[in-house]
Amino acid sequence: MQAGDPRQSRFQVRRIRIRADRLECTVCVPCPELRRTTPKIAQEALAMRPSLAHHACINERGRTFRAVLDDTATPHLFEHFVVDCQVRRAHDAHRTFVGTTCWICEREGLALVELSFADDLQALDAVREAAGLMNELLGRCCS
Repeated sequence: MQAGDPRQSRFQVRRIRIRADRLECTVCVPCPELRRTTPKIAQEALAMRPSLAHHACINERGRTFRAVLDDTATPHLFEHFVVDCQVRRAHDAHRTFVGTTCWICEREGLALVELSFADDLQALDAVREAAGLMNELLGRCCS
């Protein structure tokens, strides 16, 4: 599942595995310059989804995703976009979604993003939407 032509995509979802308790997404950021966020990318991401600033996030700089948004791996931003998309689709307003992101091979731009879900089809739609947001964002900030 990829948003747009894979030769033109700045962010690609290469593989999705649905487990009983999580989605495993192998993603690729082909361009080395786009593998980390910048303050400009952060500002544009927050303009698209202001709620990202308030996501809980275990990190070395603070309690929220905003604490690291200016300088984090772009697959980590994708993780939070997917969580945000799932929250918007959730039938239960109190439902919590969690995720983790780690590089498989940073040199090749490959990362594993694992995400909880309530409904697998809604989660797949959220992944598709988030990939589109990533490509729009990276295209806008880095063209």
